[in-house]
Amino acid sequence: MPQMDIRKYTYGQRRKKKKKESFGVSLVSGLLPWKGDPVSDIVRKLVFLISVCALTFAVIKILDFYFGTHEATDYSAYWEVDNDCDDLITISISGQTVLGGNGNSQDEQEVEILGKYREFFEDNPEFVGYLSIDPFINYPVVQSQGDKPNEWYLNHDFYGAQTRNGTIFADKFGAFTPTSRPHNVLIHGHNLISKNKFQPLMNYRDSWTTEGFPFLKENPIINFDTLYEPGVYKIFAIYQTHVNEMYGKYFDYWRRVYFPSKSDFYEYVVEALDRSHYYTGVDLQYGDELLTLSTCDFSILSDMRLVIVARRVRPGESTDMDTDSFINNRENDGKTPDGYMRYKMFDAFYRMHNRNKGWAGRYWDISWVEGLEREWLRQYDERVGFI
Repeated sequence: MPQMDIRKYTYGQRRKKKKKESFGVSLVSGLLPWKGDPVSDIVRKLVFLISVCALTFAVIKILDFYFGTHEATDYSAYWEVDNDCDDLITISISGQTVLGGNGNSQDEQEVEILGKYREFFEDNPEFVGYLSIDPFINYPVVQSQGDKPNEWYLNHDFYGAQTRNGTIFADKFGAFTPTSRPHNVLIHGHNLISKNKFQPLMNYRDSWTTEGFPFLKENPIINFDTLYEPGVYKIFAIYQTHVNEMYGKYFDYWRRVYFPSKSDFYEYVVEALDRSHYYTGVDLQYGDELLTLSTCDFSILSDMRLVIVARRVRPGESTDMDTDSFINNRENDGKTPDGYMRYKMFDAFYRMHNRNKGWAGRYWDISWVEGLEREWLRQYDERVGFI
């Protein structure tokens, strides 16, 4: 009698072969809680699904923020004013406003302001000035005061309504008064696909050829009027940097609103020139008033910024600039013949995009900065590190 294979029978019945699962069922049961799963697998799958949903939601929000539809009325042309009208008018405003938002006086005081900006100030008392790189950028500039955080206007419009566009705003820690403005007027704005706000600043970074850099040559001047007086600025540096420690050392330009000493001023302008993609040859001296425009830059890594730095035209100085003398640091991808960077970047950039070859050293003429000496530069490089 042949020997019975007991593996084929159970209690007298032929044992059924397990049906092979399809790939789809196998995939779904591997990702979703499934009948017969132990508790540990169910918990693991639920955590995974929640994480995927959260990541998907975040990605959608980010894409919608930067690439979604934005309000047409928020475009630069909406804010145009008559820049040929510089008549002064006298109005009464609170003492706190006269003191740049830093005082406690609520008494009304009479001050002279530029008449063309009266309506802006009446619509929003936090209006501090008007920025223009005509026709690309024309916006009123506001500044959060009181208990509002510095970044409040990142997601509020000029009138205080919530919007993902935000509006152009000045750093809260610089005071604007009838007789003064911060040593460095630091202004922030979004870079959006709708090409409003500060997106046009990308032209300074991208509009260059082997023959030159026409956008900078055609737009080397920035106008920034406060509520009280006009101001014209000459661009002297354009650079990219980051604001995240994971990418290496960074320059905290966003904290430099005042320069208490000549050394503080030197540090700011030296870092800006070391990093600049172009040299315009604008001369600088301690006591000059600066203007810094800052916006997000997504061209290399996240948490990056494009920064434009300009020096205010001094009393009696011509606004003319010799654009033929401008120097392009971006030729040959901004590299020296041996592959080092002509302008300072950061560790992550050198590692990921330049085979760990760093900065070649400064190429600009230190005589552009009055009183700056090589010994000061040597000590500064030793202190902050040659990066």
